[in-house]
Amino acid sequence: MNFGYHGKILYVDLTHKKFSEQKPTEIEYRRYGSGSVMAVTKLLQETPADIDAFDPEAYLMFFNGILGGHQAPGLARFTITGKSPATGGIGEARCEGPFAMALKRSGYDGIIFRGKSEQPVMLLIENQIPQLISAEELWGQKVSDTVEKIKADYPDSSIATIGPAGENKVRFANIICDQNHQASRAGMGAVMGSKNLKAVVITGGHVPEVYAPNQLEEISRNFTKKMQENVLSMWQYDRPGFGAWIHTHGIDAALCVNNYQTNECDYTDQYTPEKFAEFYKGESPCPYCPNNCIKRYATASDNEFMGGLHQEALGSLGPNIGNSDLAKIIKANVLCNEYGMDPNSLGFTISFAQEAKQNEALDESMLSGINLNFGPDVDIEKLTEMIAKRQDLGDILAEGAARAAEIIGNDSREYAMTVKGNELVSTECRSQTNLALGYATAAVGPRYDICEHDWDYDTEVGWEHTMNYSRTLGILERIPMHYSGPEKVNDYKVLNNLWSAVDALGMCIFASAPTRVYSLAEMADLFHQVTGFETSSYEIMRLGELKNHLFRLYNYREGFSKEDDKLPDRFFEQEINAGALAGKKLDREQFESNIELYYEMMGWDESGCPRKVTIYDYGVDWAAGILDGIN
Repeated sequence: MNFGYHGKILYVDLTHKKFSEQKPTEIEYRRYGSGSVMAVTKLLQETPADIDAFDPEAYLMFFNGILGGHQAPGLARFTITGKSPATGGIGEARCEGPFAMALKRSGYDGIIFRGKSEQPVMLLIENQIPQLISAEELWGQKVSDTVEKIKADYPDSSIATIGPAGENKVRFANIICDQNHQASRAGMGAVMGSKNLKAVVITGGHVPEVYAPNQLEEISRNFTKKMQENVLSMWQYDRPGFGAWIHTHGIDAALCVNNYQTNECDYTDQYTPEKFAEFYKGESPCPYCPNNCIKRYATASDNEFMGGLHQEALGSLGPNIGNSDLAKIIKANVLCNEYGMDPNSLGFTISFAQEAKQNEALDESMLSGINLNFGPDVDIEKLTEMIAKRQDLGDILAEGAARAAEIIGNDSREYAMTVKGNELVSTECRSQTNLALGYATAAVGPRYDICEHDWDYDTEVGWEHTMNYSRTLGILERIPMHYSGPEKVNDYKVLNNLWSAVDALGMCIFASAPTRVYSLAEMADLFHQVTGFETSSYEIMRLGELKNHLFRLYNYREGFSKEDDKLPDRFFEQEINAGALAGKKLDREQFESNIELYYEMMGWDESGCPRKVTIYDYGVDWAAGILDGIN
């Protein structure tokens, strides 16, 4: 008997409006963990190389990890995977919230969409029975209006939907889940829009039986107790929440200001917890998790139920564009949820355009009278609408910063702060060199949670409890956050593999080692209590590393190379110019050496591609043929 998973995947052929099922073997569930690792195997095995992300036959996949969606803390998590229209490589959008539980109740461990519907449709799974329903009256609607209309017919449903940005194939469009939860950083909303798929709606159903339900209840009780003793977890829990990080923790590591042109910011007092209080509307909790990380913030004119604030938005829509106006940041975040758009990529695409204008690379005739200067007067609300609707300059910026630079020309490429075509995040990496290595080498492109931050391990400011779980990973000493050398490479490898495993299992990194509640041993125990598998911390770490190998293999099949593992020149040529780490910048020679060492540690060749011996070591022999085709 299966414990913890349904044992089948739903395929939805949107072109012909047909359904089919596939039943992976127990070995496949054990090896791939049912989540994003299983998803990337489908891309490698079932889709051709070089297919465009918007090709009807490209896959769009919703997968629970084998733990995701079960009734314990930190498990309200799932992933949406496909080819990213932003990078042309692997796209992985992770999301928390109630939809993860609904997906687990759907009767399937994953849903794979292919084809394109002639007319807008939504997938309804009601009591584990799928059907496609017309969504023509929903097309063009913002997310809140879409949810309201669907809820009128299916009041107990959980909804993942796109807004106008996804419909218009903005390359950094999100899928918004239950109004507040953003599946970001991959452009999966644009892929969904390209298929004329407006929403996925799930109601009823049941989760698969778990191996030891009583033990899950005990784990939940222990989690709550330990959470209250963990200063970082309580920072997430208490108001204003981790979305308001700049004033509390952003200054130590230096702030991204004006598209990384400077770190000087004399208005951080505009982001204090007291300032946020005026806009607080409540929480957007995840089922069965007491941490309640996502808080809702909205202005008086906003729909307060669209205000879920994640960690990236404040930095990218605030200091990154020179915006000290907290109300404008909060409104822009609400608009991102309404239009279905990544607030981080939006911020860095706008800051690219701001710097291009500043240096006269952007013609005034393209501005349509909007204010594109760095500062609180920037027309962020209008720009957001223009991009979502692909109007005027917004049509160019909807391509993302890297592609917009190619269209605009005039040497504007240097103003696009991107890696692999994906916009950077506002967490400074000249001061946190593990993040620098991760931003450059991660197959998905840069994201702020590519590994636990160097800040946590710093000798001066890091959390007091950081080393408790870190020692179980082989990290025995603190290292200054700005230090760059072989010891840091070893730390990055293990920290990234750990969170890669957390994602693959369907767990939340904000509940997990090395600095939150679950220890690595407790994660292994949780895996056992859900599935009945006799498992270990070793198996979990192997799963995380396998995910990195297969993500990397997919990118190389799509034409990526070592040349794609690089940061913008600014991080090597320009020093941090404010704060305790003023004067620091990345050393290019040392950074290149770190990348080469990382490749070797991971079992990749000098170009960064997984070696055949690594493929065999991880039991994915079928991938050897793909590797032969690359080489």
